[in-house]
Amino acid sequence: MVHMEIKVLATADWHLGTFRSPVKDGVNLRTEDTKRCLDELVRVAKEEQPDYSLVSGDVFHVGKLWSDPCCNEIVTATHYIRELAAVSKQVVVMRGTPNHDGAGQFNVLSEMFAGCQNVHIVVTPQVIPFDDVDIAVLPGFDRGVYRAKFPGLSKEDENEVFTQELANIVTGLKAQCREDKKSILMAHYTVPGCNTESGQTMMLTQFEPIITQEALMAAGYDLVALGHIHRPQRILSHNWYYSGAINAMNFNDEGQERGFWIHKMDSGTGVWESEFHKTPYREFITLNFTDT
Repeated sequence: MVHMEIKVLATADWHLGTFRSPVKDGVNLRTEDTKRCLDELVRVAKEEQPDYSLVSGDVFHVGKLWSDPCCNEIVTATHYIRELAAVSKQVVVMRGTPNHDGAGQFNVLSEMFAGCQNVHIVVTPQVIPFDDVDIAVLPGFDRGVYRAKFPGLSKEDENEVFTQELANIVTGLKAQCREDKKSILMAHYTVPGCNTESGQTMMLTQFEPIITQEALMAAGYDLVALGHIHRPQRILSHNWYYSGAINAMNFNDEGQERGFWIHKMDSGTGVWESEFHKTPYREFITLNFTDT
């Protein structure tokens, strides 16, 4: 009996934008470094020919920009999404946190790819059914939406209530997935137990709504592709993965790996094999900040 393979490229946190960096010949060197990392992503995608390329949020670095920078970043994002679409059966691009992925930017992306049958720009929780998998998509947190749904909460109560709401959505989306298909969750949140950029283990947080381990375990997705935490990692022994940022964001990221995952599953055994691919980012210390 021949088993079919499901191949998933999982990436997140591109943070396209202009960072503090030397500028040479009018070009921001950090921006060019991010493009070089994305070129490596595309190179591997061309070799692997994934069934699904998943971008789990924070495509952009700043959600609201004046026209020229915003246009440049949308052009860059469009280019790399098209490159992935050319070598993937399906591409799913999810909105991350609103302060990074602005509503306007994603409206433009939605229009740009409206006629592209294998690119899905997602801004609301939903399940996208495909031939062999169902992909549940849980974009980044918009407090305004949840405050309208739960008015009058104190700041102390908000995160607890919103965390419970996220748990309900995680399990509710899984309930919409077909029992005879594999299920993948894309989400842009903190999961307690992950290692943060500083290397510390985050168990609980009082600063933002989270997706609890209990909610993920109860839902029982076959694979969870996460964005938001910039350090690439697998959480415990589960098939829950942060792809991490595609490039270093600041000096605190020095010495950390950056890249993306290729997940391969034998549909007969249901066993995942995951390989992390590093991107060739330059550390900040190698950039000459005296250049102009």
